[in-house]
Amino acid sequence: MIGICRHASRNVEHWQNGDMCLRWTAAGMLEAERQFRCVIGYPKLPALAVTIKHDIARQTIIDTPAPEVAASPV
Repeated sequence: MIGICRHASRNVEHWQNGDMCLRWTAAGMLEAERQFRCVIGYPKLPALAVTIKHDIARQTIIDTPAPEVAASPV
């Protein structure tokens, strides 16, 4: 994407202000968007996130050591 933005704005010789830079960058991003591909299985990403959270929570419970019992003076 960055390379396409550079290519889109390479012929601009006199940058007038920041707005002009933003417009050319946006134009380059719109051009790059045509080449983007969809991630395979993207509809299943929320279910994957939930599964990972559950797995991390389960690992945390298993790996957490039991709190030490304070020895009572006798």
